[in-house]
Amino acid sequence: MEELKSIQGFLQQATGAFAGVVDIEIGIISKNLEVIAGSGYFEKEVGVTYDKGCMTYRLISAEGEDSILVENTAHAVCCSECAYADKCEVLAFLMMPIVFENGKIGSISLLALTEMQRRKLLNQYQKMHNFLNKLCNTITISLNEKKMETRVTSLMNQFRDVINSIHEGIISINRQGIIININHTARNILGLDSKKKSGRHINTLFTGLNLEEVFENNHSNGGEEYYGKEITLRKPDGKKVQLFYNTTMMYEDERISGAVLSFRKREEVERLVKRIIGEKKKTTFSGIIGTSSEMTNIKKKMQLIAATDSTVLIRGETGTGKSVFARAIHEESPRRSKPFVAISCAAIPAPLLESELFGYEEGAFTGARKGGKPGKFELAHGGTIFLDEIGDMPLDFQVKLLNVIENKNIARIGGVSFRDVDVRIIAATNRDLEDLIREGKFREDLYYRINVIPFTLPVLQDRKDDILLLMHHFLDYYCARLNKKIIGFREDVREALIAYPWPGNVRELENAIEYAVNIEAADKINRSSLPEKITRYFGESDTAGLEDLTSLEKKAIKAALQKYGHSTFGKEKAASALGISRATLYRKLKAINIDVS
Repeated sequence: MEELKSIQGFLQQATGAFAGVVDIEIGIISKNLEVIAGSGYFEKEVGVTYDKGCMTYRLISAEGEDSILVENTAHAVCCSECAYADKCEVLAFLMMPIVFENGKIGSISLLALTEMQRRKLLNQYQKMHNFLNKLCNTITISLNEKKMETRVTSLMNQFRDVINSIHEGIISINRQGIIININHTARNILGLDSKKKSGRHINTLFTGLNLEEVFENNHSNGGEEYYGKEITLRKPDGKKVQLFYNTTMMYEDERISGAVLSFRKREEVERLVKRIIGEKKKTTFSGIIGTSSEMTNIKKKMQLIAATDSTVLIRGETGTGKSVFARAIHEESPRRSKPFVAISCAAIPAPLLESELFGYEEGAFTGARKGGKPGKFELAHGGTIFLDEIGDMPLDFQVKLLNVIENKNIARIGGVSFRDVDVRIIAATNRDLEDLIREGKFREDLYYRINVIPFTLPVLQDRKDDILLLMHHFLDYYCARLNKKIIGFREDVREALIAYPWPGNVRELENAIEYAVNIEAADKINRSSLPEKITRYFGESDTAGLEDLTSLEKKAIKAALQKYGHSTFGKEKAASALGISRATLYRKLKAINIDVS
């Protein structure tokens, strides 16, 4: 858009007003030779575009020309050459360029149409020249203001677009609590229509918000008490929605002028947290250390059933990795994008187990959280729930779990309605469930419900081929965490760790390596750095009966290469599975006379 055209309304009013003051007509023409504004006769010319024979074109084209005065158009050479000379009614004129941002954007003229106006223009030339110059300055100021207004409007529109694109609800209020602005997300969360909501008081939406307390506490403690607060409000349709909200003060002249409330649905925050936590703990079968035939067979079978929704029971001694395999099943299932929720049935006191698994409604018991609380089954909706140590579940609660499995719904404590839940159940135990059934401590019908696809994890002593892999894996892991530079194990230590029976299985081995990495000051793990329980088991120097380490190492490497192949990519995968670097693998291959090419 042309600059003068953008303030055409203002210019038309100004020319009419100022022409009346000086009693001489005024005309404004743009650089495109269009009449933008005019008084008297020239008001009828507004919108007409002249050709290049007019004086405005000559003035704009001329270098350094600051004004043109024509005392008598009848005798002026410039006017005789004008295309409009025959029909022009102007007797004399004073024309000045309008300059904006170092360029001529048009002209403004004082036009004498009568002899009296001509004499006035000539007799008061200096006064008229100064007047016209000030009028040009006024136009320039107006153009700058228009430009600034356009910029501010553009910035405001950009800011509004940014605010509306944010996935948090945003509401700004003044010091009296009147809503100034509200973004699209806030409208959607609160269930508001698209009609204007500004001008209303914030308490018409947030009935439980104490404004004075908000302003006073934020001013005195930096806003900490109003960060991540929870509030329950009722939407226009009567439904309740729980929100986490923050308040940030707005200041003007160092005084609080209002506040900005930002909020999200509680369920959205919980979903985001679970996703982040889930990603940090992500486990797949390829990431589980172990190439022994026992472990390879179990991983293959679990990969086959991961795609189904059938209930799985994982059995095994403490420390064999039941929870790791449960998570791997979830991560390789169609439910991987949904929550994986784990709960230890032995760690929760019997009176609290029902509220933990099924949740409770507001007012269900003394001390119940306002708004109630969802249970683990609700949180796992669409995903997987892992019931660890299910053999320790109280007998009277087992029938309630059985009902959930059969009916696929739950009722919160204190609630009167049922909520459908879509979850896959993976249970685990280190107890002999058949013995518990005979002793009357575990329900047989529940046993058959959870024992659909059973797996029994081998103890570490039965898969010695994997011990060496796990040793190096944990060594690398804890060296990185503890900033240690330990490159391996002394020969007698490696033999001892392979021969030790590991009653605590993988968990005990991991703890032993972590302990040794903390204690060791040399570049290799010495026997003196092992936990006392292990050194006591062997005595000071008794290493009789230990299996030859080299043969075990060779066996583990060959098994890994057989699985992943002898290509460069296969060796990288084998090194990863063995818990060592590719360079270390190549070094060991040379040491045990296996072709590395």
